[in-house]
Amino acid sequence: MERGRYGFLVVAVAVAVAPPVYAGKLERGFEALKVYDYFKARELFLASTKNAPAAAWYGLSVITGRHDNPFYQLDSSWAAIQRSHTAFSSLPEKGKLKIAELGVDSAAVAEQEAHVHALAWQLAETADDRSAYERFVERYPGSAQWPEAVQRRDRLAFQEARTGNTAAAYRDFLAKYPQADEVFEARSRMEEAVFREATSHGTLEEYEVFIRRYPESPYVHEAEDRQLAVMTPHGTPAEYAGFIQRYPASPNVPQAWRSIYGIYTKELTVANITRFLNDWPAYPYLNEVMEDLKVASLTLVPFRAEGKWGYLDDSGEPRIAAKYDFAEPFDHGQAQVGLNGLVGTVNKLGNPVVPIKYTNVLDYHDGYATVEANDREGAVDRSGNVAVPLEFAEVGEFEEDLAPAAKGEAYGYIDARGATVIPFLYERAMGFRNGLAVVAKDGMSGVVDLKGSVVVPFKYDWVEGFSYGALSRVRKDGKMGLIDRFGEVVLPVEHDHVGAFNSGLALVVDQGKCGYVDGKGSFTIPQRYEANGLTVNNGDFHHGLARVLSAGKMGMIDTAGVRVVPSLYNDIGVMANGAIPVRKKNKWGFVNGDGKVLIEPKYDQAWEMREGFARVQQDSLFGLVDSTGVERVKPLYLGLTDVEQGVSIATNAQGIGAIGTDGRIFVPMIYDEVKVSGPGLLLVSKAGHLAYARSKDGSFLWKEEGFATP
Repeated sequence: MERGRYGFLVVAVAVAVAPPVYAGKLERGFEALKVYDYFKARELFLASTKNAPAAAWYGLSVITGRHDNPFYQLDSSWAAIQRSHTAFSSLPEKGKLKIAELGVDSAAVAEQEAHVHALAWQLAETADDRSAYERFVERYPGSAQWPEAVQRRDRLAFQEARTGNTAAAYRDFLAKYPQADEVFEARSRMEEAVFREATSHGTLEEYEVFIRRYPESPYVHEAEDRQLAVMTPHGTPAEYAGFIQRYPASPNVPQAWRSIYGIYTKELTVANITRFLNDWPAYPYLNEVMEDLKVASLTLVPFRAEGKWGYLDDSGEPRIAAKYDFAEPFDHGQAQVGLNGLVGTVNKLGNPVVPIKYTNVLDYHDGYATVEANDREGAVDRSGNVAVPLEFAEVGEFEEDLAPAAKGEAYGYIDARGATVIPFLYERAMGFRNGLAVVAKDGMSGVVDLKGSVVVPFKYDWVEGFSYGALSRVRKDGKMGLIDRFGEVVLPVEHDHVGAFNSGLALVVDQGKCGYVDGKGSFTIPQRYEANGLTVNNGDFHHGLARVLSAGKMGMIDTAGVRVVPSLYNDIGVMANGAIPVRKKNKWGFVNGDGKVLIEPKYDQAWEMREGFARVQQDSLFGLVDSTGVERVKPLYLGLTDVEQGVSIATNAQGIGAIGTDGRIFVPMIYDEVKVSGPGLLLVSKAGHLAYARSKDGSFLWKEEGFATP
């Protein structure tokens, strides 16, 4: 009994006075870890996971997260630190303080997690493929690298979809990565792929099926346009008639009818219109034809009588009484007139079309004109009827059946009835061009399609738009580049300047050098030319030639980069009518498109050709030369304007008149003002009174009362 009790007491005392077994193991484990005894440390930590999981799993994560031992295994390290994190979170404060003495606290756990994240990120970056980033995203959602991993995964996944370039590939991408930055471009490309795959053979039947199957597709308009193109390869009236018969409900039927009309009336004469009506009595727009008949047979110009304005015909007879405060020239059968501070339009019979009740009426565009009253804007059609109610802060020009409009400070898009098609969400909205429009949001510019879907995300300071084709210039942080209609970067946004496309090429300027890129963003002409302050404005191609600077001298190259005008000149103008003004030292002359000298430099100034003639200046006097290099009018005048309708307005010491391109005086230089008013007519002014003179001989068509005849 004594022995038994003694033995029991010994054990009891030992238990009472000794520290907990797990604490000793942990301490020894961390001591072993300090001296890189990974085998011993691992054994001790494994033995402590039940009684001290927070610290033990932390230690095991450290071991398996180090490369210098055979236990390195990143997945095990991550699993261990997650267990440690969970166990640490459930520890009471006393327990946390205790293991803190071993160096295990919240900061240490977080640091170990970050260490595992960094190692995993290294592996993902080394692999640099979608699956590696996908795995990182799935396993390490709280890591600092997670957002970049998501971006890289999405980008690589999108590249895979781009490589496939099928509707299925883009659809799969959108389903898997709905939050990706590339989702806008993917959606646009998917719509394009659906259209491309459904109409791969370009047959009428394919377009018909596509329109029925995908009525909401942004490519429905293109399918309809292609139906018209397929059926009218030669653009003959018979082909357009066949289209109208086959697709009577197509939105392109009006275009087809008007194309037939346009073929007959390229020259708008009464005879041509009559012939058209005889051949096509079913033409649905007879009201327009009747207006055109009136326009074709009548020429009216504004005139003034007793302070009011009206219109007279080309015989000088008043046709619309002078009763308006102002009268603008006629355009497409209507003219703006004003009365008592309000504006409207009249036709050539003097009948009101747009009622004279608006504070502003803009020019017609695509059949509609913006009007304003009481600080609200709307739109009227060519008959003067209100199409868009006057309830908007702004209404822009209609393009492709939509117009930008504003409510308050928010912009959206409306149709020709004023119905909202694209919600009012934007700070700025431009007109549609080729199915796309530039909009701004949160200070950044992007692009939407006709359905309002974002095609180019809002990440640029400026987007030019797609008015001139499939590419748009963009600017961000002071640098410029090119994107395509899907938002794909064609030319990196890293250049000092990118010019507009002309002759298929765009100027690119960087650090004092310039070259030219094609529609694919490739430098077809390297950046081997000098660029100065004038290059941005003067370096674009015009008529197939561009001005370039080499060794401080200017020349010209063609689109192949071949120098056609040698770099011999101090300045060069723009080619027009086959002639180019050039300056050598302080004198100007002309060369042709091959660099051949037409006129040796001898003038103080020379301008570009207009209608085959250019102004030149010598000793403060002006004359005219033609595109062959012949001096047609010697420098005799104090001033000459560019030739317009065969006439140049001339000034001498006695006054202002008009001359022909051969130097003949049409109107003597005795007037205060002379300007071209219309075909064969000049509006002249003297002492505040007006008259119309015929440019061919200077005879008067009409004179205002009080106009002094010379």
